[in-house]
Amino acid sequence: MIIRFVRQSLSRSPRRKVLLIAAIALGSAVATSMLGVMLSIGDKVNQELRAVGANIVVTAKATALEGGLGSVTTKASGRANYFPEADAPKLKAIFWGLNITAFAPSLSVHDGPQQVQGVWFNRAYTNPVDHKEQNTGLRTLNPAWKVNGSWATDEGDACMAGENAARRNHWQPGATVHILGAACRLTGIISAGDDVDENVLLPLSRVQAAAGKPGLIDRIDVAALTKPEDDFARKDPKFMTASEMERWSCTNYVLSIAHQIEQAIPGTRARPVRRVADSEGKILDKIGGLMALITLTALLSAGLTVWSLTATTLLERRAEIAIMQAIGGSRFLIATILGLETALIGAVGGTIGAFSGVWLASFVGRSVFHGTIEISPVLPFIIILAAILVGLLGAAQPLSSSLRLEPASILREGL
Repeated sequence: MIIRFVRQSLSRSPRRKVLLIAAIALGSAVATSMLGVMLSIGDKVNQELRAVGANIVVTAKATALEGGLGSVTTKASGRANYFPEADAPKLKAIFWGLNITAFAPSLSVHDGPQQVQGVWFNRAYTNPVDHKEQNTGLRTLNPAWKVNGSWATDEGDACMAGENAARRNHWQPGATVHILGAACRLTGIISAGDDVDENVLLPLSRVQAAAGKPGLIDRIDVAALTKPEDDFARKDPKFMTASEMERWSCTNYVLSIAHQIEQAIPGTRARPVRRVADSEGKILDKIGGLMALITLTALLSAGLTVWSLTATTLLERRAEIAIMQAIGGSRFLIATILGLETALIGAVGGTIGAFSGVWLASFVGRSVFHGTIEISPVLPFIIILAAILVGLLGAAQPLSSSLRLEPASILREGL
């Protein structure tokens, strides 16, 4: 009998039912797409943020790091400031090696007042894990740098200069400049927005030869995909239990990756570039908060629409509800019939919205992140349940108010 009542009730006011389904479907679609993107956005945003450059800097233990890229201050003298260039690829052998997207070894010297950095521009190396040849260097590490001219190569007499250094010396791309007692051809001028703008960049091997430090470097800039830090991430590993240490090491925090790099390359210190690492966490938190707010707003709007349309419907059906009560129908039975009707509408709207939201999330992934967004197969079913709940909550107040009315007074109104 209940099923027959529900079926007959659903057939009434079809236009209003369609509006209810559309409102719930729209809210569910927005919720599905936002939650789908939010749950898989971490790596996508990290990949986009890798364009800002290194978020970890590796130096010798005898060296102190101050500030961002290019700011290394020597605290000791001799070979203690340097470590072997051949050790640089070892950082790819750590547990989170696949999260390291690029690295660039370098050696800094001075030619009078001018700071000169020997770097890998785009150099091949052998991955210590799979023994395959890969390329890395400043060009891969800093795709956001603006270059007036072209990138230098790691062979030959090419060099590059930061825009401030080029402006001071009146250099233009294609000019021949004399650095470290030899001529080099300036292929491009870099606009990096940091200390590199003051430097001249040469192939690492040339600077090592000129400085008498063959095979040595004093710095590695590393770009790694990391998880935003929380209170646990900042805990000192020295005071962790074995289980906490395992959890910390198996999470791609910037500090845990830096710790593993120090273990892989003896005699070094790996430290996060806070300017970059902190901004990543803040951006992810803000994007996640914005998407959560949009999701809640969409579901709230759907609930308010259900409330409005249900209140109008029940106002028109007061006499029908009064008759059901007058012939012995309990409030629980009437609430069950109308609740089932609302739940079915919510389920239909939620199903349409959930699977539309999966498509919408994929569209956002392609248009914003130029990649695919992986949606958990559980998410659409959670959204369908949420849509049913939103429908029931939206209908709860109008239904409760209608059931509290006296049947006799309502029936007298119709006389």
